[in-house]
Amino acid sequence: MIEGWENMSSDQRQEAFLAKWVSGEGIEFAGDEVKAAYAYRAGLIRDAAKLKKTPERTPVVVLSTFAPTMLAGCPAKKAMYDPEALGKVWVDFARDYDADTSGNPALVMYGPPLEILDYNLYKWPGHGIKEEQGYQFLEKPYMKAEDYDHFIADPTDYWFRVWFPRTHGALKGLAALPPVYGTMELPAAGPWLATLGAPPVQEALKALMEAGRASFEWIGKLLPYMGRILSSGYPMYAGGFSKAPFDVLGDSFRGTGELMMDLYRRPEKVLEAVDRIVPLMVGLGSGMAVANNNPLVFIPLHKGADGFMSNQQFEKFYWPSLRKVIVGLAEKGCVPLCFVEGGYNQRLEYLADLPKGECIFIFDRTDMAKARRVLGGKSCIGGGFPVSLIMTGSPKEVEEETKKLLDRAAGDGGYILSIGCAMDDAREDTLKAFIQTGKKYGKY
Repeated sequence: MIEGWENMSSDQRQEAFLAKWVSGEGIEFAGDEVKAAYAYRAGLIRDAAKLKKTPERTPVVVLSTFAPTMLAGCPAKKAMYDPEALGKVWVDFARDYDADTSGNPALVMYGPPLEILDYNLYKWPGHGIKEEQGYQFLEKPYMKAEDYDHFIADPTDYWFRVWFPRTHGALKGLAALPPVYGTMELPAAGPWLATLGAPPVQEALKALMEAGRASFEWIGKLLPYMGRILSSGYPMYAGGFSKAPFDVLGDSFRGTGELMMDLYRRPEKVLEAVDRIVPLMVGLGSGMAVANNNPLVFIPLHKGADGFMSNQQFEKFYWPSLRKVIVGLAEKGCVPLCFVEGGYNQRLEYLADLPKGECIFIFDRTDMAKARRVLGGKSCIGGGFPVSLIMTGSPKEVEEETKKLLDRAAGDGGYILSIGCAMDDAREDTLKAFIQTGKKYGKY
């Protein structure tokens, strides 16, 4: 705990947490020069987040998933099944491309536990898609309309005893478990514990144990490589992960089609459900951030884009609960880093309704000049570079577009240069042109 934490404002807590992160506390650096390089890069992010004019230039960040492995000629399946190959690729990517932050290779995930659990929410390389491709989400209505009351009353109980059995083939036995609450008294504890011995439940628990053991071994092999990225002077661009409550409900539970009909058929249940999710998302993001000593909490925004719903629906169903998550994370000293997928040209005024300097918005297809006009001086903005140009353009075209973007969006601070999506693939010449141009021309 940081001294005086309880008496600090949200802004002061963010400043304190960011300072701790920038210091590199707990990282064994290769030397003083590398430590200074880490502090410089993390300091660029800190100053942009807090709307300060950086000492030299705008930070350059590359959001990526499988792009580092693809660029290295490492197929997606190998990346998901060989942690040492994955780790080496990400270390080399951080050093060779020299952006101001690194992603976390653990986000690629490990294939064997998914097999053990018969995981049904995604296709992954060699399991439903080609070995060279990145994973793909399988959205379905895993939560039924009649389940709303159970979910609202106790999301954890619902998650464990209903959602897990429906989304993981090896965990169907968990549906046989009764609620845990009776265990508070001795006479009721015996019958509950007896259910743990039922064969279907035993099989489910064994699958969890096996998946956990495999994952523990995997992270043990990957952690040294993550440490090498940090000790080489490259901070991670996020320490935690969270989501907009509406996206949680739509992505993994009701599914888009069913949820959009719910807005008309049972709107009050939707509002109750997204409000119930808020504290879960605040706790998820802040807990990970504290564990990783990194205040940046990555929040991908999926279903709030222009054209997905009306402004009136966004104002009623999407924004209030997301705003609560953002403010809740800031109150814990975290810096929400919202990855704004699609276009938000009709939503920018809503995003302006936040405390000054407490959130970062990385945009995909939003008009960056407009984003600067509406959010400049209020929240840090970033992104706006088209990934299509990385894949199809020339280094010269990338250089010119990067300069134009900096002119439109950088202003006098509070901007992070980034490509408008998390890349599954890239080209070496154009990606390096983007990073190098950003460093050269993104100066104040």
